[in-house]
Amino acid sequence: MSAKRFCYGQWMLAGLLLPATAAWAHHSYAMFDGTKTLTVSGTVAKLEWANPHVYVWVYVPNAAASSGYDLYAFENGSTGVLARLGWSKSTFAIGEKITVEFWPLRDGRTGGHFVKATHADGRVAPGAGGPGATRVVPKESQVAQ
Repeated sequence: MSAKRFCYGQWMLAGLLLPATAAWAHHSYAMFDGTKTLTVSGTVAKLEWANPHVYVWVYVPNAAASSGYDLYAFENGSTGVLARLGWSKSTFAIGEKITVEFWPLRDGRTGGHFVKATHADGRVAPGAGGPGATRVVPKESQVAQ
């Protein structure tokens, strides 16, 4: 009997601790400078619609080079969170012009944490937020479909 209880107890403990592992696996926002919000305008290269984070890749003209660009990667929330904010796989089209507000990466690489983007026609695609973020709640007529 004691062997069965011990085994049952182990399974109970594992069942209780398993959900906590997902929280431990998630990275912090320390790599982003949440005290600064920067803005860039560019052309959508790709919308990477996948969990655990959706990425928006944008070609941004390089001010230092007369005919070059930098590729920016903007990390956002999960597909589920973004879907609840009105996003889908077609929120951004490749080649579309957008303006992105973001928290920059602390190490100076191009990109950062997505705050929101504005389409050329004025529609707003809000970001999923993050620690200390002010949630962007656009007017219903501005939400990207």
